[in-house]
Amino acid sequence: MVLAAAGGVAATALGQEPTTRPRQDIQGAAPGFDERDRRLTAVLDVSANYRFRGDLDNNAGSVGIFRTGMGVTITAPVPPRNRLSVTLGTEQSYYDFSSSAMLVAGGGQPWDHIQSYTAGANFATQWSETVSSLLIGNINFAGEGSAAFGDGFTGGGGAALILKLSEGFDLTGGVYVRSRLGGGVYVFPIVGIDWRINKQWRLSNENQPGLYLSYEIDEHWRLSVGARYDYQEFRLENDGVVPDGIGSDERVPATFGVDWTPTPNITVQARVGAMLYQKLKVRNSSRDTLGESDVDPGLYLSGGLVLRF
Repeated sequence: MVLAAAGGVAATALGQEPTTRPRQDIQGAAPGFDERDRRLTAVLDVSANYRFRGDLDNNAGSVGIFRTGMGVTITAPVPPRNRLSVTLGTEQSYYDFSSSAMLVAGGGQPWDHIQSYTAGANFATQWSETVSSLLIGNINFAGEGSAAFGDGFTGGGGAALILKLSEGFDLTGGVYVRSRLGGGVYVFPIVGIDWRINKQWRLSNENQPGLYLSYEIDEHWRLSVGARYDYQEFRLENDGVVPDGIGSDERVPATFGVDWTPTPNITVQARVGAMLYQKLKVRNSSRDTLGESDVDPGLYLSGGLVLRF
């Protein structure tokens, strides 16, 4: 049995939804018993999505959001039964608030351009034919362009156990702890499933906090449908609505996707979906909530390109 691969961009790149965010976060636990390369490999993942304009509930104004992202993951075998993956990634988010939009009373437009940069590593070990483990660690900066650089960093780590319960059915369980902007920590469960129902159908969380059902038409085409949970915090600029404050974007996108793999080293991804739930929030530097608003559900489009070397 081939060693469990580490998570991140490279882990299930063929099957993942384009998210633009570096995937070296709580979703670091890839199912552990797929056939993997025994050589040094690299995966480059480029993606973009647009969330069409939606009204802010209980507030004047609206917002549209455009995101781009890129990540590269290098995975190397570490004899006898280990693998090390290192990921570097970035996401650029552009929030187009209308002139009347505000989250804090009398404050004006909440934020504009949010930058995120991530570096992380996963170390996987296969202990037996049915048990693998995974160690995860990363560091991330997220904030507006003029935010205090040292105030935008968070970091985290975790561990997971991957069990092969039967042929084509793996479960992953673990815990991930991450620091919060402004102090304190988040504790997340790591839960993963990979069930190859038959040669064409597969049910998997695809290395994300969500669930996806996919159908492989042939070796070149793949369809999928599913949803995931996503949450991001970022430091606000010093001369903004809330100086040195903390913004957050919590969302649940549901999508229908098509993947085209013309050659084994190239996959083109396209998605259309709905943002079922989205909440934007502003806190001060002590994490007291100053304002928040839901964004009405709306359409979004995304696409991605995955290159494997």
